Amino acid sequence: MAKNKTTGSLDTNTLLRLLLGDVPKQAQSVELLIEQSDQLEVSDAVIIEMVFVLEKVYYLERSMIVTNIHSILSNPKMNCNRGMFKHVLDLYEAESKLSIVDCAVLQYARVHKSTPLYSFDKALVKKSRGDCVTP
Repeated sequence: MAKNKTTGSLDTNTLLRLLLGDVPKQAQSVELLIEQSDQLEVSDAVIIEMVFVLEKVYYLERSMIVTNIHSILSNPKMNCNRGMFKHVLDLYEAESKLSIVDCAVLQYARVHKSTPLYSFDKALVKKSRGDCVTP
């Protein structure tokens, strides 16, 4: 008889423990969960929060953050918004004046064909290639 596989969702803390390995028992638990799962959901909010924590709490460089997030996105057992985050992370890595939230909001506007994005954020307007304007 085949063993039932797990499904569910992962939050920010589980993925941070996995990436950082700073709490070995928890990291091991997440590794086992992933191994035993068919598919696990990872929300956009979790990915954005991971970037924020890696940048503001762990002080990782953007290139290292992007590498870490790509390791999550590339896992076939993770059901996440890969297509959108490829563009978000490219912009985030290239534009040091933009936050991960700025990059995500701009990409959402582009994907949903709801540009221009109106903003008073001068850096966002400048780096958006015309997709963001001041109202």
